[in-house]
Formats: sequence, structure tokens, C-alpha cells
Amino acid sequence: MKFLLNYSHNVKVRGLQVINHLLLMYGLYYIYTTQEYFWLITSVLVYWTIGVLGINVYLHRLLSHRSFKTYPLIEKFLSYISVVTTVGSPIAWVAIHRQHHRSCEKENDPHSPYLLGNLKAWFGFWNYKSLELKLIRDIRKNNELRFIHKNYIILIFLYVIILSIINPLFVIFVYAIPACLCLHSTSAIIVLAHKHGYKTYDLKQDQARNSWIANIITLGEGWHNNHHAKPYEWSNWERWWEWDVPAMFIKLIRVKK
Repeated sequence: MKFLLNYSHNVKVRGLQVINHLLLMYGLYYIYTTQEYFWLITSVLVYWTIGVLGINVYLHRLLSHRSFKTYPLIEKFLSYISVVTTVGSPIAWVAIHRQHHRSCEKENDPHSPYLLGNLKAWFGFWNYKSLELKLIRDIRKNNELRFIHKNYIILIFLYVIILSIINPLFVIFVYAIPACLCLHSTSAIIVLAHKHGYKTYDLKQDQARNSWIANIITLGEGWHNNHHAKPYEWSNWERWWEWDVPAMFIKLIRVKK
């Protein structure tokens, strides 16, 4: 499992992300030459949907922090939505994120822009050697999450095949471009939300900030200082202008404790 998290899984995911960026460039060229701008709108809408549900709601607030509970079928559905975002399997993503919270801006922070530099942090040249697998002992034995981790690339491949059967252009505009946007939205939090914005809470060495730019990009994850101060809260919405779309959705699906 440690080898998969540190090397094999990451290499495969990064390789797929490179392919997605090549498809993104072709997609933009296609839109430019055909003037079919509805494809761009489609990609953005799909990104907003899978980014909010798959990353913000499921990987981040539900699985990483267990900040709320929901119905088993909804959790299962969200777990597979998270796969097509192509930011890493749930097990791998949670391991990295929990390590980030444990060692924020310190030596073992896997993706601090202060330690790695903005470009390395943004494009994923992270410190995987620092991962402590004990941080994910609550999910490592989950059979479904182990299945998703082991078959992550295959599941994405099956999704791409289905899209190609419906319409080959869906591979670019419903999968590849939204996945690229998901990747860069997480990078916006990693870099922008640790260097741009204001602090509601003094977290000492932890440089998490409330960034309105990162919040627009992610539709609600930009209030990062609020989140780092209260990581187990399912909503980052504290002041009236700190709107939080994932929290709106969570309010609909959560089971009250």
C-alpha cells in the first residue's frame, strides 16, 4: 500500500493528467475553429458538478475530515464521482490531505508552496515520502475504497469508453477538460489559499488564508483559514460574504447526528 501511494499510483495518475492536458489543448483548438462554444460551457458545468461533489463534498469534507454523515448510497455515488475528477484515488487523496493538516508548512507537509515553491506545489511535485499511513488506518481496510484504489485507472478508462460510445467529443469536453479544471482547482487551494487573502484566525506557522480568488475557482473551498481553524466543520461559511456551495449541498444530504 505504501508503495502504491508513494510511487505507482501517483505516476499513473500524473500520466493520465498529462494526456488530459493534451486533449484540453485540442479541445480549445476545436472550439476556436468550429465556434461551438457550447462545448466550453458544458465542460465548465461538468467541472463545477464533479468538483463540488467529488472533491469538495466527498474527498475533502466527508472522507478526509468526517465532518458529516450521509446515507450509504449517496456516499457510494459520491465515491465514484470522485474517481472521474482524476485527482487520485480516495485513499491516496485522504493520505496526502491529512498529512498536510498534520504538518502544515512544516517539513513533512507534502505540498506546501513555502517549502516547494509555487510551481512545484501547483504542478504536483510533492513530497510523498512524508506520508504517514497511520493517518488513514480508518479507511485502509474499507473494501470498496481498496477496490477503487486498485482499479482507479481502469474505472476511468471504462468511463471514457462509455462517453466515447455516446459521442467521441464527450471524452474531451465531459471528461478531459473538466478533469484538468479539477486538478487546477486543487492547486489553487494549495498555492493561492496559502498565500493570498486574509486570516480570520491566527494559526501561527499555518499560513492558510481566506482567498476570494480560490473561492471563485472552487465554489466554496477558498475560505481556507476558516477550514484550517475548524477542520471538522462541514461548512466554511462564517461571514455573510463567505458563500460556500459545497455546504449548501451537504445541508441537503447530511444525516443529523
